[in-house]
Amino acid sequence: MNRGFALGTTEFGMIAADTSRTRAYLSALERNDLLPTWVLLLETHQDESRPGQAASVSNAVACDPAWPESAFDPTAPLRPWLDRLGIRYDVSPVADINAPETIGLIAACTPEVLVFSGFGGALLRDAVLRTGKQFLHVHGGYLPDFKGSTTNYYSLLAEGQMGASSLFLTAEIDSGPVITRRRFPAPGDRTRIDHVYDAATRASVLVDTLKAWRKCGHWTVELPASTGGETYYIIHPVLKHLAILGQSERHRD
Repeated sequence: MNRGFALGTTEFGMIAADTSRTRAYLSALERNDLLPTWVLLLETHQDESRPGQAASVSNAVACDPAWPESAFDPTAPLRPWLDRLGIRYDVSPVADINAPETIGLIAACTPEVLVFSGFGGALLRDAVLRTGKQFLHVHGGYLPDFKGSTTNYYSLLAEGQMGASSLFLTAEIDSGPVITRRRFPAPGDRTRIDHVYDAATRASVLVDTLKAWRKCGHWTVELPASTGGETYYIIHPVLKHLAILGQSERHRD
């Protein structure tokens, strides 16, 4: 039986870095009427680039019934979007999630639960985790089988499919309580995994997670802890190419 626990409210906030994942989340949350009450924006300078940013990616892909969450613009400006939705937001003076200035804004915010959509590779240090907030993260991989970085490429190589899992962040990477996890078929265009389809799988699981929370009034945990499995690291370019090529190879068979 799934284990559940409650928090005092079903309102939530969001830590939103300037990434394609954040745009996938906002698009999915808007479409499903699941908007955060507050957002903390983490932005970069114009000449600075961080993991997860899609500076050269074209606009939204064509609507695919199998991938409804892929219909978003990976480069849409965030501030006008939040203004249009009427969402209150603060902008951190620094892009670092672990900087004292950012931690102060997190600690002072009202929501107990914060959807975490930080820059790729950013790990929350103890000072952030001690703010008393619950950080809801959607990992791009099926836990506990695929932990670490760029796991959906490894998943495509091993199983021919992708995955995403929602969990509350702890000090140990990808090891907190797993709330919802799903597997997804390989997308038609694997060249757009990094900034479209990986973000779309996460957005889909995020929506499922928040809908269940709003309906039940508490968090239902599928796995009390994400133990075991394999931890993967940034994939070698050759392996990444093979994971993408697998699509065209099957089409020729």
